[in-house]
Amino acid sequence: MGGLVELDLITPLVKDDKMLRYFKESRIWVYENEDKINGFIGLKGHVISWLFVHPKHRRQGIARNLLTKMIEKCNDTLKLNVTKNNHAALSLYLSLGFNVYEELEGKMYGKKIPAVRMKRNKNAEPFTKADGNKQGAP
Repeated sequence: MGGLVELDLITPLVKDDKMLRYFKESRIWVYENEDKINGFIGLKGHVISWLFVHPKHRRQGIARNLLTKMIEKCNDTLKLNVTKNNHAALSLYLSLGFNVYEELEGKMYGKKIPAVRMKRNKNAEPFTKADGNKQGAP
């Protein structure tokens, strides 16, 4: 399963001053395996600014693990933007207690795309922790 955009169409951060600045302003956590970064998540304020998993490591629970750890560490409302046609991501976010609160037309690499803004309130329903246990379950 590929990502939303072909990797060769993505401008490297070193050539995109705006995105590089946004990346540097975000707090980044990485998922490593055998000394290799398989994915990462970023937080800027209360916005999940980045969530990427290397294509060779997708569908292995890495994004869920990164998001779950972020939720556990951040005791506040979290927000994010996602394209409407990224069904796997939408499904993941919904399963972790995020809800759509706004629809918008975004831009990605010069193309207009339908997107949504989602948020997860700090008091949202319990979610499945990275170890598979329900938080707050009896």
